[in-house]
Amino acid sequence: MINNFVIDRIVRGIAIAQGDSQDGLIKEGDVLFSINQIQNASLTVSSESTDAVDALGTPIATFYRAKNAEFSAENALFDMALMATQSGTVKQVADSTNVIIVPCFETVSVASGDSAKTLAHTPKAAPSTIYELKGDGSTGEKFTKSTSSSASASTFVIDINSASLTPPTGFVGDLLVVYEYEADGQNSNDATSITNTATNFPVGCKFIMEVLGCDVCNQTDLIYAYVIFPNAKLSPDFDWSIATDSTHPFSLKAMQDYCSKDKALFSIVIPE
Repeated sequence: MINNFVIDRIVRGIAIAQGDSQDGLIKEGDVLFSINQIQNASLTVSSESTDAVDALGTPIATFYRAKNAEFSAENALFDMALMATQSGTVKQVADSTNVIIVPCFETVSVASGDSAKTLAHTPKAAPSTIYELKGDGSTGEKFTKSTSSSASASTFVIDINSASLTPPTGFVGDLLVVYEYEADGQNSNDATSITNTATNFPVGCKFIMEVLGCDVCNQTDLIYAYVIFPNAKLSPDFDWSIATDSTHPFSLKAMQDYCSKDKALFSIVIPE
């Protein structure tokens, strides 16, 4: 029988949907996310108390009620599935039936004598302007789309059927071409996206966290322990710092199963 458990690290956390989402994208039993870079995890348990007092206001007894449990942590890496769950939706992957519109900032290098240049993607619509791209990354001269089939010193020609760009005549250097294209999962046109809307919120889930550790009296044999939240709700509130060394924070509240006899908030299971 284990009493004192020494924690090595959290191995992974998995969230399983406990119901269907409003938009029908999430079904009960779906794995919402599975993350394995959890750090800075903490579990806070709180409750409300009421004191019974005598006529002089001296406390006689304290009664506790409304117990709450909240788990918060950070994933060391940004996780698309976790972000989608926080947004109340699912991760979308481009395919023939699910086309994703992708923005593209493309740099086209033009040498002396170059004619048509092939763009990396087929634009959804032809851009009306392109810009000279300077060495410091800023934009310079603006060029407009030609109204004829030929370019000039101040205009360019673009054919979205062949994804070809004819640069302004006499121009040598880099051009910045901003456009959108449709990713359909074919011919390397892959894309993944999530959309955080104002009307969708996270569904209830069962969150299971696997923790690696050992018995304090036997540090040779490692044991997997499990922290189980049978009915949890991931918070849609988060503060994501977009940087190389940033983490992906998340928190969830343990909700009691109101129709359950024991009203469990969470449980800790250590199999030997």
